Amino acid sequence: MAGCGSGTEYLAVTPWGDLYPCHQFVGNEEFLLGNVDTGIVKTDIRDEFKTCNVYAKEHCRNCFARFYCSGGCSANAYNFTGSINGAYDTGCEMQKKRIECAIMIKAALADDEV
Repeated sequence: MAGCGSGTEYLAVTPWGDLYPCHQFVGNEEFLLGNVDTGIVKTDIRDEFKTCNVYAKEHCRNCFARFYCSGGCSANAYNFTGSINGAYDTGCEMQKKRIECAIMIKAALADDEV
């Protein structure tokens, strides 16, 4: 249901031991979760990433491709909209085009079998 596992399934660890939801958030102090010595101390950030899924993203609600990408990359969403629950429009359009092409190829191959 989530486009990526940032902040929930994996973390980025800097050479200094700082913990971030993913490598693309490294250096953005707003997303500093803690340190390997202290553990995760900003549980509110972790909890925000726990709720980041296709159902939380308004932009995904009526998209035919929503369960293929599940909202995509949280870092891209944040960097382009200011919210991890936003939508990176270029990424969305590319994903939809990939799916449309895959369906077209599958249909063309099925026609060849007949």
